[in-house]
Amino acid sequence: MKIAFPALGLAVVLALAGCGGSSSGADTRNTPTASASAPADQAKATADITTAWQTFFHTGTAPQQAAQLLENGDQLDAAIKVAAKIQKKQKITEDAKVLNVAFSSPTVATVTYNLLSHGTTLLPNATGQAVLQDGHWKVSQATFCTLVQLGAGGTKIPGC
Repeated sequence: MKIAFPALGLAVVLALAGCGGSSSGADTRNTPTASASAPADQAKATADITTAWQTFFHTGTAPQQAAQLLENGDQLDAAIKVAAKIQKKQKITEDAKVLNVAFSSPTVATVTYNLLSHGTTLLPNATGQAVLQDGHWKVSQATFCTLVQLGAGGTKIPGC
């Protein structure tokens, strides 16, 4: 059974919809943002982050694969199960579209993305962090846990 687990409840989506910021109209999708402290190969890091982010947030991604794309994913089984329940209950089919990646260090980046369900943008211009862990770019534990806790109505999530 394939279930993506970074789910948001509909109430959370509605509550957060106004928190994403505004768009300047500029198309910054997948354009590396210059930074004095970025990875040596910014273009490759941006592509790796985009792939990891979009795969992680895709409903069709198997939980085992998604856990590998999550910082400390091997320690977040309980949180992953909670997220899957939320997603199933809310009937959310997720995808994410990465709009921008901005590096704050060679191992941390801020990712601006749209969270989608059934092709409709639920959370526009959301931001989260990607981290380099064990040589691979991953969705940060903090980003995942924040989304799951919000989807669970603020309930404390094991492992988060």
